[in-house]
Parts: sequence; structure tokens; C-alpha cells
Amino acid sequence: MEMERKPVRKRTRWYRRMTILKLHKWAGLISAVWLCVLGATGFLLDHKEWRWMWFSTVSERVLPESVTSLSRTVIQILQVNPDRPMHQVAAGSRGLWVTEDGAKSWQRTRVIGDEGGQVQVFAVEPDPEHGWNRLWIGTDDGLWTSEDGGKTLVKAGMERQRITALTAGASHAELYGAADRSRIFQLRTDEPDRPDWLRFEAPAADALPRQISLRRLVIDLHVGNGLFARNTSLLLNDIASLGLCALALSGVFYWGFPKYWRHRRRNCGQIRVETKRKILIWLFRLHGPLIGLCAAVPLLYLAITGILFGHRELGDWLGRVRIPAMFHPPVYHLNAWDGWIEAVIGYPGQPEKLSIGTRIGLFTSKDEGRTWLAEQAGTERIPAARRLRRFGERVYIGGWMGGGSYLRQQDGAEWLKLSDRHANMARDITRLEDGQIGWLHQGKTVVMTDRSGQVSGQIELTQPMEDGVPWYYVLNRLHDGMIFWEHWKWLNDLFAVLATTLLVTGLIRWWRVKWR
Repeated sequence: MEMERKPVRKRTRWYRRMTILKLHKWAGLISAVWLCVLGATGFLLDHKEWRWMWFSTVSERVLPESVTSLSRTVIQILQVNPDRPMHQVAAGSRGLWVTEDGAKSWQRTRVIGDEGGQVQVFAVEPDPEHGWNRLWIGTDDGLWTSEDGGKTLVKAGMERQRITALTAGASHAELYGAADRSRIFQLRTDEPDRPDWLRFEAPAADALPRQISLRRLVIDLHVGNGLFARNTSLLLNDIASLGLCALALSGVFYWGFPKYWRHRRRNCGQIRVETKRKILIWLFRLHGPLIGLCAAVPLLYLAITGILFGHRELGDWLGRVRIPAMFHPPVYHLNAWDGWIEAVIGYPGQPEKLSIGTRIGLFTSKDEGRTWLAEQAGTERIPAARRLRRFGERVYIGGWMGGGSYLRQQDGAEWLKLSDRHANMARDITRLEDGQIGWLHQGKTVVMTDRSGQVSGQIELTQPMEDGVPWYYVLNRLHDGMIFWEHWKWLNDLFAVLATTLLVTGLIRWWRVKWR
């Protein structure tokens, strides 16, 4: 009797075996660790206002040059005493320093009344009446003053307020300022702890830009400023960043626990079937519906913008690509000033007039903030105003991201755009001797111009010496991978593609399995 022959099982081709599940599993296992690192560091970098990231440091001896080089430039604000040019004050996120020998050596300012003696400085403004005999300092802990040219600081008021901008007001006895880039206040210099909070209308639609650059949108989206109001956009980024960590960890656990249980069973350690089932169901629901669905959209735009953000060589192209107003996210409708105020400036003898600098332009009101006009240089709209300085009747604008620096000789005159590329990236503007103006470029160089903007030279700055590297710079270089390799951006691109693959395959798998 012949034995019945069993049909031969055909070998399935590799591309058929590569199911959605396998693709999701291997993409996750390959990228889990680094995606968790990107999520954690991205979350922290979005909160760079936290003081510990600037004042807790890591020894330079254990870090590569790519990290230590960042910490050597500490100057973000520079003001020079025009009557004594050798007397200068420098400031930034790591504190305040003073020099009396033309920046050959720096002395850290002593903070009186603060146990740690550490404040983040965002604004330095000479008193509108007393000049350099009293300096006003805006910090992450309110207003401070210095009556000895920056050698010591004494708290003046507005404790626990984050003062991000200061300027002389309409009279010799008042200041304007911004708190946390969101609210404008006015105060008398003899009553610094009693600010008068000003309320302004938002700019009308015709004052807003008709186009923004793709570069502006990419940066805003990636750092948590590019969708809705600041707090909402930042919350979405936080959900995505922490969600990325949770997805990576829960995915690894979902894959690893069954293998651990099999290993334990072989070693006579059995776990109840019902317990294992509950753990896997909990991990699946946490991994998919609870976190994956909530974080899917922000994770997707963070992955895409991360690729563009990591390639600085694309900056010029991104700047040339324009996005029309009909495609602008809601935040660019500027329905409120929250998170938009980079700088503010008043005008002598005109209490009804005020200008506000933002990352999408300079807005001026002549009726106490009821209506706003977008400033233009000729036919070109001023694209951004990161820093504003007024010296007498002259007003100066520090550029941002190559958007240009501008000056105006007197109220009502035309704005002039500076041609020098270094002056166009000015972090701060200061008066020098003989009526010259200094434009601080990247915290390292001061470009000198005359009052009409003609470049006459530049000065290389000596930086204040500070021990250690702030954690912010370590996290920054860890996030972009340059702490390991200068070309890590290409690996980050790969991980961004893997993250996108995980999102797509994860959503498909969830749709098939759902809550089983």
C-alpha cells in the first residue's frame, strides 16, 4: 500500500514574510535607544529657561571639543559706557560680568541678597536719567540694579518675574519692559516694584506678514512655537518628546518580556498566564492608543523638521521658500502677544507711541496699543526684530537668522538696512566712543559702524572665563549627535525615517488589532 504523499510546503519569499508587524518590530529594536535619547534631550532643550541647565556644569576634561567650544562664548549682551569706553558690561544666560580694561579681563558681578549668586540676564539698560550711574538688569528673577557700574547687583523688584526686555520709556523717570516675552509693563524708576501692566490689542490681519519663510516655520515647529499659542505648542512638543521615550521603552518591554518569561520558565520560575496576559495588554494599550495616538501628529512634524533643522546647509534654501498666509498655522495669526515679544522700545516725549519687536516683524503703535503698523524699510517689510536699542532719537534693530539689521536716524525717517553680513546677525547693539555703534556678532565680534551704518572695523572680544560646561550645551550636542561624531546628522536622518516608519506601521497595526 502506497503511503500518501504530503504536499510540499513552498518557501515564502522574503518580501512576503516582511509583514507590518516585523517591519515595526525591527525598526523599533534598531532605533529604540537613540529615539529615547532624542525624546529626553528634546524635552529638556525645549525648557532652556530652567536655571540648573546653565549653572550646573560638567568638567571640560570629559567632553569633546565639539561641546566645550560652545561654552567658551558666554557673551549674549554687551554694553559699553560711551563716556569711558574701557568700562563694559557683558551678560548672558550664565550671569553678568564687568571689565574696566576694555575686555582684556572680566570680573564676575557679585549678586547681593541671592544665596547662589547666580542669575540669568536677558536685558541691560542704563537708567534713562542717571545713565551708567545706575544700570537696570532684567533677569529670570525680576529686576536688579547696579549703582557701581556692574560690580554688584541689588534686587530692585518684580521678584520671580522673568524680565526678558527693558528700555527707556517716554520720560526720564520710566522704563518699559517685557515679562516672559508675553506682557508689557511700565514702571517709574523710583518705584520699581510697582509695575503698571499694559494691555494692547493684537495687530490687525493687514499688519501681519503675507508670507513667512519655511525656515521660520521649521524652527518654530521644532522648538515648540509653531502651531498654536506658546503654552499649547510647547505642551504638544512635551507630549511628543516624553511620548517618544515612553513608546521606545514600552515597545522594548512588550518585545522583551515574553523572552524573559521563556528564559525564566526554563529555569523553573513560572509566572501565571493571567499575569503575563494582563502585563502585555497593559503595555499594548499604553504603547498604542494612549501614547501613540496622542503623540502621533507632533512626533511626525518633529521628525520631519528635525531632518531639515539638522542640515544647516539647507538654511538659504529654506529661507527662500515662502509660505503664503492661507497656509500659516494659527500661531502666526497673532491673536495674542503671548510668547511673541522679543524687544520693546519707547519714544521720548511720546507716551502714546511704542514699538514691539517679534520674530515676524517690528510693530509700532501710535495710539497706546489700539492699532499697530508693521514697519518697513522702503518697500521691504522688516522681517524680524530680536533686539531694539534707542540712543537719543536713533533706533537700531538687531537682526535674526539673517533677516537683517536696521537703523533709523530719527523719528519719522526711513529705515536703513545694514549691508555687512556680520552686523546683520547682531545679538546686541551698543554705543562706542566718537559716536560709533557696535553690533555684537555671535557673542564673539563687535562690528563697528558710524551712525549711518557704514562699517569701519571690528573688534574680537575676549570672553569671561567660566569653569565647566553647562548641561544645556551637553544636551544640545547629545541631541544632534555631535558629541560623538561631526557627521552624526546623517544617522539622525536615518532615525527620523525609522521614527516615521514606526508611526505609520504602528497606526496600521493598531487599526487592525485595536483593543483586543
